[in-house]
Amino acid sequence: MTEEAADWCLRLQSSDVGDADRAAFECWCLADPRHLAEFDAMREIWGLSAGLRPRVTMVPVTAAGGRVAPAAVVRVSPRRRRWAVAACVAAALAACWPVGWSFGVLPGRVDVFLGGGRHRLVELPDGTTVDLNVHTTLFFAQFRDRRSVLMDHGEAYFAVAHDVALPFTVFTAGHQVRVTGTKFNVWANDGDLAVTLSEGSVTVASAAAAGGEPLRLTPGMQGRFARDSRFGSVARVDPQHVLSWREGKLVFDNITLAEAVPLLNPYLSQPLRLADRKVGAMRIGGVYDVTDLDRVAASLPRVLPVTLAPKDGELLVSAR
Repeated sequence: MTEEAADWCLRLQSSDVGDADRAAFECWCLADPRHLAEFDAMREIWGLSAGLRPRVTMVPVTAAGGRVAPAAVVRVSPRRRRWAVAACVAAALAACWPVGWSFGVLPGRVDVFLGGGRHRLVELPDGTTVDLNVHTTLFFAQFRDRRSVLMDHGEAYFAVAHDVALPFTVFTAGHQVRVTGTKFNVWANDGDLAVTLSEGSVTVASAAAAGGEPLRLTPGMQGRFARDSRFGSVARVDPQHVLSWREGKLVFDNITLAEAVPLLNPYLSQPLRLADRKVGAMRIGGVYDVTDLDRVAASLPRVLPVTLAPKDGELLVSAR
């Protein structure tokens, strides 16, 4: 019935609608009292003029059994019907969107930025610049009273355009970073999060710790949350080392393989997987070119007591 009402909304707007169409519409309305009510509801959703509906004046034609004779409904192709229903849905959203915007529920605009095989610099509609690392996708939504970014996985460096009236929040899987104007790096990987601050101030909170005290960072500090952890940790770091990926380098300052492998994998043609905690506790250091990391991964058995074995499209790193 809803599809038929959408068909009639579409048909009665046509420039070639004629008396036969209007007569068929009256027959359809009289065939079932619910038809006219459904049509009126559809017309209001679509935002059409009340004058669109012809006056229903026909007397129902009954057959011998006392039932209303079948209406001479104008047939509309399934494809056209789908477009009519889609148009009604779009019109309903268009009608609701300004209300949602005014209450701060719906964004005024949404933009998507895709990272490819290389990191790239993008500018958000609010003037914020973002350096996207490889294979990082970012969604930006501009609300009436706030700015929101969704980045479930990947890495990005933000230079946020200052606007106290519009707080800027980065949402990752289970965490949020809130600022008004500052420069910071966000790294997210399967629920793990690291936020490194170079200028300004940020707060980092976990969704698992609702109402808890967030981490408050000052320049040169890094806040970390482990997967599904309610509490984070803060450490002093060298931001230049953390941000070296923007210059095409990775700097490992005597870190564990468990920390290094998630940083390496986005650049590798065959990602690494650690066999156990023992191999994950081994440490590695050095400065590496991101374009040469496949060779670095292949050379791990020469610098560490490990073996590499292909398994399910990955390289399994095991202790030797």
